[in-house]
Amino acid sequence: QKIFGITIEKPEEDKNSCGTNISSVEHVEEKQGICSNEGVATNTEEAATKFPKRKLAILVSFLGTKYSGFQINAEKNTLQAQLELALQRAGIINFANFGYPSKYSWSSSARTDKGVHAAAQVCSFKGHMIFHTDGEDAMTTGDQLDAMRTKVNEHLPDDIRIIDIERVTRNFCARTNRDKVRYQYMVPSFMLCSKEEVRKAFSSVDGSVLETKKTVEKNMTPMEASNIVQENITQEVLQNARSALYNHRVTPHQLECLREGLKLFQGTHPFHNYTRRIGGKDASAMRYILSFEALDPVVLPGKLNNDGTKQQDMEWIPVQIVGQSFLLNQIRKMISAAVDLGREVVSDDQIRQSLKKEVRMKVNVAPAQGLFLDRSYFDLYNKLKVKKNTQSGGGHDHDQLNWAGSEEYPAVKRIEEFKNDKIIPHIVHEEINEGNFLKYLFAQDILHAGEIYSLLGDPSMSKNEDIGSDEDNGLEN
Repeated sequence: QKIFGITIEKPEEDKNSCGTNISSVEHVEEKQGICSNEGVATNTEEAATKFPKRKLAILVSFLGTKYSGFQINAEKNTLQAQLELALQRAGIINFANFGYPSKYSWSSSARTDKGVHAAAQVCSFKGHMIFHTDGEDAMTTGDQLDAMRTKVNEHLPDDIRIIDIERVTRNFCARTNRDKVRYQYMVPSFMLCSKEEVRKAFSSVDGSVLETKKTVEKNMTPMEASNIVQENITQEVLQNARSALYNHRVTPHQLECLREGLKLFQGTHPFHNYTRRIGGKDASAMRYILSFEALDPVVLPGKLNNDGTKQQDMEWIPVQIVGQSFLLNQIRKMISAAVDLGREVVSDDQIRQSLKKEVRMKVNVAPAQGLFLDRSYFDLYNKLKVKKNTQSGGGHDHDQLNWAGSEEYPAVKRIEEFKNDKIIPHIVHEEINEGNFLKYLFAQDILHAGEIYSLLGDPSMSKNEDIGSDEDNGLEN
C-alpha cells in the first residue's frame, strides 16, 4: 500500500459473492489517476477455481507520453499501475494481493520516466495460469500463455501492449537477470544544421524573449529560465523554423562526424558530466557502453491532415546504444554532445575532456521525445536454460526469453510492429505538432550560446544543473 500510495479496505458489506471488493478497486483507480469504468473479474466459477501459480515474465511495449513514468508514483497515472490493474482484472494477480507488489515478487528490467517510450520493457512476477486445465482437452503451456496475453490486452489502453508472456524460473528477476539493454534515439537530421542556419531560422524571434530570459534568470536556474522563454516562442516562430530546417538532409561528412562522436563514448568512462548530482569521484558515475552507432538515415513521410493536405516529409537518423545500465539523462546528454560534434560546434578533444574525472563541464540534454527502450537482453539466463534442458534431456525452449533475436520469433516480430507502427510515427508526429527539437536548437544555439561545454568548478561537487531540460523527462535503469 505504501508503494501504491493508497489504502485498500475490504469491509464485509462491500464484498460481492466472490469476496471481491468493487469499491476498493474504484478507490485504487481514483488514487492512481486511472480513468476507467471497467470492473474486476467477478466470475464465481473462475474465482473458485484454484489455478496453479507460476513465475512469469511479460514483454511490454508502450507509448510513455500520457504517463508519469513507469514506476508506481502516488496519485499519478503510471504504466506499472496500468499493467498491474490489467493483470488483476484478468485474474492473473489475486485481488487480495493487489496493491502489495512484494507479495507477487514484482520486478521491472528498467525504469523509464515521463515521456520515454519502450518497445521491449520486461517485468516479472508470480501469477496464476488462468487457462490451466487437466484432461484430454488441456491446453499446451504455450497456448495458455498466448491466451493470457490476449486477455490482459483486453484490459489495457491501446498505447500499452503485452507483446509476450513466458514462464521463467522461480528465482528469475527482470531487473537483476537482464544482462544489457539497447535504447534507440531518433535524431532528426535538422539537428545537425549549423549555428548560422539555426539563428537564421529563428530570426523572427522578438528581442523581448531574450530580455525575459535575463529578467527571470536573476531568481531562477538556467533550466527554469530556459523553459519559461521557450514557452514564449509562438506558433508563427515555430512554423518559420519548420520551413527553414525540416528539409535538411544530413551530408556524408556530418554523418561520419556523428558516428565518430558516438564512438568516443564506447568503453568504460566516468559519466558525471552526463547526468545530475554525481561528482567526478563518485563510483556510480562509471558506466560501460558496449556500442553506440548511428544507422543509415531514413525519410519518414508526413501524415495527411484532416483538410487533405500532407505534412512535411522529414529525414531521421536512428541511433542505437547498448550498455549494461545508464544514469539519469545520460543517453540524451551523449546524443547532444555527439550531434554537436557532427555539426562542428564542439571538438572531439572537448568530449574526451568531459569524460575525465577531474573535469566538470556543462553539457546540454537532448529532448526526451526521441528516446525509447528498444531491446532487453537475458543472454546468461538463456544459456543456463539451454544447459539445464540439455542435462535433463528436454528438447523444448519455451522458457527461454528469445526477445532480442531475429524476427523468426513471433515476439520479436510483434516488437518491431509496435516500434514501426506506433512509436516511431508517434515521435515524428509529436515533433511536427510540438516542435520539441526546434525548441532544443533555439536553447542550444541562441538562448544559451557560449554557456554549453564551459568548464565548471570542483569536479568532486555533485550538483550539475541542466540547461533547458525538464528533469522529469529522463531515465534511470
